[in-house]
Amino acid sequence: MNETQLPWSGRPPSAATTARNTLRDMWDSRPLRPRDDRKLAGVSAAIARRYEIDPTLVRVGFVVAAIVGPGIPLYLAGCAVLPDAGPPGSPVPPRNGPSSALSVTLLVMAALLAVPLVLSSDRVIPALVTVALLVALHVTRGNRPGAREAAASPTPVVPWVADPHAPTVAQAAPPAWDPLGVAPFAWDLPEPGPEPGPPPAPRSSLTPITLAVSLVVAGMVGGLALAAPGAVPASAVPGAALAVVGIGLVVGALRRAGRWLVPFAVLLALVTAATIPLNDAVGPDGWAVRGGIGETVEAPTTAAALAPEYRRGTGAVELDLTRLDLTATPGATGPVRTRAEVGAGAVQVRVPRDADLRVRSSVGTGDLTVDGQTRTGQNVDLTVNDPGPDGPGGRVLELDLRAELGTVEVTRG
Repeated sequence: MNETQLPWSGRPPSAATTARNTLRDMWDSRPLRPRDDRKLAGVSAAIARRYEIDPTLVRVGFVVAAIVGPGIPLYLAGCAVLPDAGPPGSPVPPRNGPSSALSVTLLVMAALLAVPLVLSSDRVIPALVTVALLVALHVTRGNRPGAREAAASPTPVVPWVADPHAPTVAQAAPPAWDPLGVAPFAWDLPEPGPEPGPPPAPRSSLTPITLAVSLVVAGMVGGLALAAPGAVPASAVPGAALAVVGIGLVVGALRRAGRWLVPFAVLLALVTAATIPLNDAVGPDGWAVRGGIGETVEAPTTAAALAPEYRRGTGAVELDLTRLDLTATPGATGPVRTRAEVGAGAVQVRVPRDADLRVRSSVGTGDLTVDGQTRTGQNVDLTVNDPGPDGPGGRVLELDLRAELGTVEVTRG
């Protein structure tokens, strides 16, 4: 009788009952670890054979899971709970036999390695996602015809091959006179040839098609990034190609093809990770595109003509303030302020020789030179308060200068 639904009740089983039955079925139908297709302990090959997917995809999944956290504990647990298929010709091992000391040791090691995953909030989520993917794999592909039997079959016996070093038995020579050919020794019959094998499977076109589509998609995203700087992040170009290759890997796992997509997926993942830091530069509102590209050259002579801010994403901001009137007049005695910022490039400001200066300057990576003082490096800032060679007098010129990548220079002229 099906335990998931009672015959006298028309109600569907509860979520707890469904989950319990699913986990029980996963345990009862757990596969054997084969010896004819294993790389380490056969856990990936067993899972692939149980659910009829490409073992390469399972192995890549374990590598990714090991990087984010739960891969090694899960693999050790698989070695402990999945029975070994044994050598060729051995009987099917019992599934509920006594646990060996090695299995208990592996389970203890897996539990110890899983403790940091439970205690860390940023690692428990990848662990839960990995377990959920395994359960979803069983729900969607656990009842495929023949999968349970194939996963539970022992290691096949290798066909017998004659020993080349075994002694040969001498055969009797045919008679010297046999005109009718009645002696069996004189019959020269051809030996039966080997049975023709199955025709080779046609080569899958999944890999070239997937790579071609990924190039087209990456080209479209790259064209959008060039047409509208800052519209999309820099990592979106290789990320789009990686998404297409990932879809191809999933399709290939179901069709047992496309394993040559794995090195391309690894390469695209590394490129995507390397371009993520550039998102702040060329992404939406990135500092390398905010304010446009080019040069800004200004030479205001009055405080009213001096803009409160000058900004360029990539290029230069050049301000010639040598003729700026800083004379204090009734109603205009406060400081004269402006700000200049460039993402990648240079900020160059020339100020009057006798101006009272108050400068706040900084660079993300590059050089600072303010009134004869120099700083070089990363995340460098320099603040200067200089009343000039003639001492305090007139309105103070306040400058707030910033370059993410480049130089900031303030000179008296």
